[in-house]
Amino acid sequence: MNFSITRRGDYGLIAILYLARKKPDELTQIHEIASHCRLPEPFLAQILRLLVRGGLVQSRKGVHGGFSLARKPQEISFLEVLEALEGPVAVNRCQNPVVACEHESECAMEFVWSKAQDALVNVLKDATLADAYCSGHFPFTPGSGKSASGERAEALSEKSTARS
Repeated sequence: MNFSITRRGDYGLIAILYLARKKPDELTQIHEIASHCRLPEPFLAQILRLLVRGGLVQSRKGVHGGFSLARKPQEISFLEVLEALEGPVAVNRCQNPVVACEHESECAMEFVWSKAQDALVNVLKDATLADAYCSGHFPFTPGSGKSASGERAEALSEKSTARS
């Protein structure tokens, strides 16, 4: 079994993290994002349209146009990004508010899925773009053989503990 986000969600997070590294009002053209992040430009265009529609990214058309974050990186959660791209996050269909499960009323597993859903949503809600981006490692550490995610996960854990 594999719980995973789609390529759209993955690429969307990579692209929006790239924008989070920019100055607040700096416009970035799509070909720069695609090139730097190694993302297919036509698919990236679809992703950016969804992020604009979701109010997370703003765009300006024209020769000097481009994309920028609509809010500060610390004000945009992973949950918001994924829901703008994928719709409601759900670990199982019984946790999806859009899809009804025919077994929901008599399901012995629903309490487990509910706890898993709450945990996942809370982590994604608490993780912001500012938490995830590390200026020296965008969004991963290529060639080093080790991930920068360990220190970010530790910081996020401390952040969640402090809120409790």
